[in-house]
Amino acid sequence: MDLTEPFITLAGEGESEHVVERSRFLGWALPYEDLDEALAHVAALKKEHYDARHVCYGLRIGHGAQCVDRSNDDGEPARTGGFPLWQLLDGDNVTNAMIVVVRYYGGVKLGTGGLARAYREAGRLALDSAGLKTVYTEIDLTFAVEYGVVDKLQHTLKPLESVRIAQTEYTDVVTFTLAVRKVDCEEVVDLLSQLLQRDPRSFLDD
Repeated sequence: MDLTEPFITLAGEGESEHVVERSRFLGWALPYEDLDEALAHVAALKKEHYDARHVCYGLRIGHGAQCVDRSNDDGEPARTGGFPLWQLLDGDNVTNAMIVVVRYYGGVKLGTGGLARAYREAGRLALDSAGLKTVYTEIDLTFAVEYGVVDKLQHTLKPLESVRIAQTEYTDVVTFTLAVRKVDCEEVVDLLSQLLQRDPRSFLDD
C-alpha cells in the first residue's frame, strides 16, 4: 500500500519475563508485516514451549481500513490473555507488530482481573524492550547539478529531517538521489526549485 501518512511500529524485538504467584509469563514483542509469518511464529513458540499452559497473542498488521487486528486467549478466560496484549498495541497506535506471552502455570489461580493484569504487564515489558519508532513513506527525487552548487545544496539539505541523500554519482555533473518523506515532498521540491532556479515539475519528472 502506498501510504503518505507516517505510522508507528516496533524499533526492534523485545523480550520480558514477569512472575505472579509463581506463574511465569514470558513475553515477546515482534515486528511483522505478514499475518501468516506472525502466526507461524506463534505456532513455533507453542511447539518450543509445549509444556506451557497457554500461548496468547495480540497483533496489528497493516494500515487504515486494511489493518488486521487479532488476538487469541488460547484457553484463558475471554479477554484476559491475548486481548490485553492487543490493547497495548492499539493504545499506542502501533502496527506491523505482535506481542506474544507464554504462561507457565504456578499452581495459584489469579482470577480474571489478575490474569489480564499479568499478561498486560508481561506484554508491556516486552514492548518497552523493543521500543517504538515512526516510519515515514519516502519518495525518491533524482536530479543532476553542476559541481559549483554541490556545497550549497548539501549545506541546505543537512539540517532537514525530512530528507536524506540516498546516492551521489559524480560524472561531468553530480547526480543526487534524495529519499524524501512523502508528507514533506511538496515542501522539499519547492525548496529545491528556489535553490536551483528550476521548475518544480522537473524534479518529479526525472
